[in-house]
Amino acid sequence: MNELTGYEWIKSCKICTGDQLVQLTNSPMVNYYQCMSCLVIFLNPQPTLATLKQQYTRKELLDTGPASAWFKHDKFYLKELCRERLRDVLRYKERGDLLDVGCGMGDFCGVAREAGFNVFGTEFSDTYAEQTKKTVGASEIYIGRLQEINFSGRKFDVISLWHVLEHLPDPLETLVCLSKLVKTGGIVVIEVPNVEQKRKRPMYRSDLEDYTIDRLEHLFYYSGKALQNACLKAGFKILNLNFVDAHQPAKNMAKHFLRKIKRPSKQIVYMGRPNKGFSAMRIYSTVSPNDFL
Repeated sequence: MNELTGYEWIKSCKICTGDQLVQLTNSPMVNYYQCMSCLVIFLNPQPTLATLKQQYTRKELLDTGPASAWFKHDKFYLKELCRERLRDVLRYKERGDLLDVGCGMGDFCGVAREAGFNVFGTEFSDTYAEQTKKTVGASEIYIGRLQEINFSGRKFDVISLWHVLEHLPDPLETLVCLSKLVKTGGIVVIEVPNVEQKRKRPMYRSDLEDYTIDRLEHLFYYSGKALQNACLKAGFKILNLNFVDAHQPAKNMAKHFLRKIKRPSKQIVYMGRPNKGFSAMRIYSTVSPNDFL
């Protein structure tokens, strides 16, 4: 395999420290491996923190990164998606301090603020943060790695990570940090792609064929079991695991316009047993007062 500058090999699982790693693909640059202990799938080798920071601070990300493409093309879709996510959060918490980790352009922060939350956000670099401050009335946007940010003792009623955890090189460390930032009785909601749904197509081969060093990649992939294992390892109590359809907001919008608001739009969340047809999954966790005694 060719050596990549700015990348490092993972020799043991970053979640459970297990060393039984099975290679799933055979690519000349990077490959996917699976930990046989906790079942997480990850890219190997992975970019170093310095490489990630360099990638995320590029100004062109505002035009070519996640904030653009179809998200930027259809703000109506994105707002409906954020509203759906908030409707689900409101089942657990209706008010309070909300921290959106990896807040991007601040779309979810904006919707949460409109609903009465006191919103805060974090971003890895100031590339997005400066733009977010201009467009969203967040109380504060913190810049940097979550583990290195000084929150001055502040804790939060709700902490959200919408398709963020899969991009982070240190998932367990991040989850442990979250468990210390959430208030007693508060919730942490994490949404990630559902790897079981992606396996219905030749995910690994197609993703690796398109891979370039400058492209921001998912570093980890989670099944429902792997995501629960990671949260439990970090000390969380799991409240619920939902499998969701990322395309449902668009279907809801079509119904909304075609029926002229005769019926309220359906929620994206489907309760029940895991279903490989759903493109993402959402987990709710909490901590108790005794967890850190």
